[in-house]
Amino acid sequence: MEDMDGGGSMMVGIRFKPSDAMLIGYLYSKVTGNGGLHHGEIIKEFDLYGEKEPGEIWELFGGGNLQQGQDLHFFTQLKRKSQNGSRINRSVGNGTRMSEDSGKPITYSGLTLGLKKRLRYENGMPRQVGRWIMHEYSLDTNLAGNNGLGYVLCRIRKNDRGEDKRRKLNTDTATELGLIAC
Repeated sequence: MEDMDGGGSMMVGIRFKPSDAMLIGYLYSKVTGNGGLHHGEIIKEFDLYGEKEPGEIWELFGGGNLQQGQDLHFFTQLKRKSQNGSRINRSVGNGTRMSEDSGKPITYSGLTLGLKKRLRYENGMPRQVGRWIMHEYSLDTNLAGNNGLGYVLCRIRKNDRGEDKRRKLNTDTATELGLIAC
């Protein structure tokens, strides 16, 4: 067995690439207590809306050991901005998660299972904008009632495309200035 996700173990050659509907199923299993889906080794429970920066979370759970395109998965509880309010506090370390869309319904056989939102991390530093992408999965209230209202399942992905573009731009500029031989 090889440690591929920073604490859990999976057989060599096995990748965890669940569909959106499967992730909603894992979340449903978690909040209702209906067993059957063993996720503890792969989907960790962690406060993603706390004091740690996305890069710290990534390294803490073995993200540096993942291959390109692999993700980390977490169960986390949402935090409200005020006790009786409906707005969610998505502060993370020194920044916040900004929603990129209003959410996409996840359906299976015509039944709405939940919602998938795409969020990006922003902290005022240009090199961080768009680098950390998170998909937040929540259960449809008709499916789980009040059981699922506090929990979400999150998939975190490190987006290296912006880093690659900056690296290429810096190399191209250095080449143009004659600092790097072609």
